Amino acid sequence: MENLKLTNSIAIIIPLFLGVLGIVEPISLYFAAYSTMLTGLLQIIVGIFFWKNHKENIYIKIYFLLVLTFFSLWYYNVNVNYIDELTWILLFTPLALCIYVSTIIYSQKEKP
Repeated sequence: MENLKLTNSIAIIIPLFLGVLGIVEPISLYFAAYSTMLTGLLQIIVGIFFWKNHKENIYIKIYFLLVLTFFSLWYYNVNVNYIDELTWILLFTPLALCIYVSTIIYSQKEKP
């Protein structure tokens, strides 16, 4: 469990660090944007490992349902019917998912 928390923390810190570094070196802002995709991938992997250890946790199941919904809506918006308002919602959804999965991981009590 500690490894999951550490991995999640590192995944969150990297884009934040690069974003702050972008104040001094503007190219870092591009790296920060790309690293958010890596953060999302790492958080999905962390979520899978968390789910393997806590299959009874309803919140992690909701997280995966929200991730599936996000990617489905993204695909729909890009390939089927573009909706400008949906694009703005999808733009901020990864941040909400990041906060949600982090809350799940950090609030879980250790099994004895």
